Amino acid sequence: METFYFTLGVLSIFAIIFIVALVWGLVKVVRTKKDLKELESSYLREMEYSQRRLDDQRRELDITLDHIHRRIEEVHQDSKSHTDKRADQLIQILDKSKS
Repeated sequence: METFYFTLGVLSIFAIIFIVALVWGLVKVVRTKKDLKELESSYLREMEYSQRRLDDQRRELDITLDHIHRRIEEVHQDSKSHTDKRADQLIQILDKSKS
């Protein structure tokens, strides 16, 4: 009978250890799941922020490029106008020298 109670005591200790390990494992799983959801949420926020910044920079670059193209066109037109003016003056000088 003593052996029976001894065996029962050892088995109950093993059962308690098993239950504690099981609860500890479940707590770790729940915490890990919670941490994973927080990480996913943080990652999504960072991706959205990065996408917004990229879109803003793309818009800013487009505006800058449009401004550069307009300025190049203005300079080209000014240069063309100045060249035409100088050519007209040269033609007038040549006409005067012929006369």
